[in-house]
Amino acid sequence: MSAPFTALYWRFRQTVKIAAVDAFPLRVSPVGGAGPDMSLAAMSARPALLVRITDADGCFGWGEIWANFPPRANIHKSHLLEDVVALRLRSFSFEQPQEVEAHLRKSLSAYFLHIGQVWVFEHILAGLDVAAWDIALRKAGRSFAEHMALSETADVYASSVNARDLERLLPLHAGWGQTHFKLKLGFNEQTDIALVARAAALCPPGARIMIDGNQAWDAAEAKQILRRLEEFAIFFAEEPIRADASLNDWRALAHAVSIPLAAGENIYGLDNYLRMASAGLRVLQPDVGKWGGVSGALRLVCALPPGALLWPHFMGGAVGQMAALSVTAAAESLRRSEAEPSGESGCAVAVCEMDVNDNRLRTDLCGDIFAV
Repeated sequence: MSAPFTALYWRFRQTVKIAAVDAFPLRVSPVGGAGPDMSLAAMSARPALLVRITDADGCFGWGEIWANFPPRANIHKSHLLEDVVALRLRSFSFEQPQEVEAHLRKSLSAYFLHIGQVWVFEHILAGLDVAAWDIALRKAGRSFAEHMALSETADVYASSVNARDLERLLPLHAGWGQTHFKLKLGFNEQTDIALVARAAALCPPGARIMIDGNQAWDAAEAKQILRRLEEFAIFFAEEPIRADASLNDWRALAHAVSIPLAAGENIYGLDNYLRMASAGLRVLQPDVGKWGGVSGALRLVCALPPGALLWPHFMGGAVGQMAALSVTAAAESLRRSEAEPSGESGCAVAVCEMDVNDNRLRTDLCGDIFAV
């Protein structure tokens, strides 16, 4: 990693003394009543949970805690944030954003283990880290790009194009300059393959299809369907098996098919990302609202194994989306500054997920980034 990158990464000199931590659970219905179609669960509404840290000087910072499922996950997590976590942060002072996570892990990890909410705790920590970065940057009077001395902006890919919208949305996003399109599979093998074939026929020259199985298949099923899809030159297959499947299962699948494997939204901890990469995972997809926030994603950027790509996952509101875009720009800037080849036809090391479906918690808060 480059010395300037790591020096800037951790360097804040203003002290933030937290006065309040507030939760804002939000929920909107998509236009037409439908969100992304996925085998995992229906998503008929778009929930989100924003968190705001305010300091003793009245400065504030915003974060977003992952809350897509179940439908009222944002309410449950907002109660934990307000009733438990916020109490441990009042009057807590920090200079570096990662100090917030360290303080809470020390004081609350046993509590969340006791109540069976370990992964929910990770989600809360991630959103708070984003808020801590935001307030630290505001106190410093500079943007994330200025703080990190970024030389790149973030590219995005078009995610979760529903089958019913394929002929409308894929050409639209291709016209906006997108070259990578992700489809949700895992419903039925024949309809899954037919959907990929339709998408491939719509793709302009040079464009690529990705697929997301949402953990729908066992190892044998994944091997069978991915082999049938190899003719379409799939760029990556996301979560074709359970994220917690054994490393041997991931390794065997990676060796059995030519399609690169991707995962990350359900991986927790830097060491686990690196273990998965050693087992054949080619594309790592951290979600700033589920694990690590900005700090965790940047640690992963610095530790990214040779040949691995970091394509951040995100499907939520505007706050988390902007944080994911920021991490993406940082990852691409670092790798380009080190002149490390991406390993595939000049493909970017880092590209951020952007859901194509209606989501007013993104577009009404920050505009339609896709069309910018």
